[in-house]
Amino acid sequence: MQKKLEKLKIILEEKYKDAECILEMDSEIETQEKPHLKAAKDLAKIKHAFRGAALTLLGYKILEPKQDIRAHKDEYEKGFSARTYDTRVTVPFLIEKSLPRSVESHWLTQTLSFAGVLTEDQVLKTQPKKSGPLLIEVVNYAQTTSEEIGKMITVILLELIKIRNKDKVILTKPKSLPIDTVKLILNKHFNIKYKNNAPRLPQLAIYAIYQSIIGKMARFNNQSLEPIQRMKSADRKAGTVGDIVLVNEENQPVEAVEIKFGQPISDIHVCEAIEKVRGVSVSRYYMLSTNGAVEEDIEIINERKAEFLKQNGCEIIVNGIVETIGYYLRLLPSTTEFLANYANLVEVDSDTSYEHRIAWNEVCSKI
Repeated sequence: MQKKLEKLKIILEEKYKDAECILEMDSEIETQEKPHLKAAKDLAKIKHAFRGAALTLLGYKILEPKQDIRAHKDEYEKGFSARTYDTRVTVPFLIEKSLPRSVESHWLTQTLSFAGVLTEDQVLKTQPKKSGPLLIEVVNYAQTTSEEIGKMITVILLELIKIRNKDKVILTKPKSLPIDTVKLILNKHFNIKYKNNAPRLPQLAIYAIYQSIIGKMARFNNQSLEPIQRMKSADRKAGTVGDIVLVNEENQPVEAVEIKFGQPISDIHVCEAIEKVRGVSVSRYYMLSTNGAVEEDIEIINERKAEFLKQNGCEIIVNGIVETIGYYLRLLPSTTEFLANYANLVEVDSDTSYEHRIAWNEVCSKI
């Protein structure tokens, strides 16, 4: 199977390069007189998991021309596990290219997960309604003819690239700002009223400060940052111990950070954290909030932290997010690297969008 996985990745890479070339030449793929290409293009424009599923099925048809890709599960007669290829190739590929995709697999959508063989008479009830019939049209065309399957993949990728680039904003990267100014602009950027995903920004800021210090402090020797998880991947569900995790050479977690947005750390939060880290190998666990800690809980929180340190050897640190960043910035020669790291993350992260990026530039313009 490994060779098939690698070959599927190569297919997607080749079609991605084709799509980029078309975009660079400010050209288009003519679809009006080719219903199968128009269906692929229309599907790609709809915000639905089916466009990612179509990439997996079309790519596999190139990889295995004799496979009936409509039979997308092992349990179907002469079927195959499309979800396996989707999870291990398509989704990581789309993540790598910062293209729209599902969090773990496009087969997590219930409609597709429970769908039968994708024959022309199969009805897929979806929202938006058009995505179901379009997927059926795309898959059945690819199944009945070998012509232009690669071009269908290119059409889908071209539209996904356009969607990605539409939200692309070149972010300001201030240099050598005083620490107090950095703290001020971070607070302003965090606290703007966004339509979606405001809690992502503090996560990216803490990740950026780790990126800045991890190679410069002895206590981080032989440690590395795990890739930051998508917002929808809650730590317990994703199998990680925190929003941000450092691991040692054996890939064991040694330090983790839990981030709260808009709510202060309470005694209950600390109790929950103790239960979560009791059985793992972390020696330091940060609980950081944009709102600090609940004032009346501070005494009991300190008692719990001290007792847990004695019992377990894990130090729990409760603090504000911006305050923590300010502390570590004092250990760096300048704030430039941190600001560049934060801007880079906001610019490309899949859980930030145009509104977060424009807001950063506006905040920086008023320094």
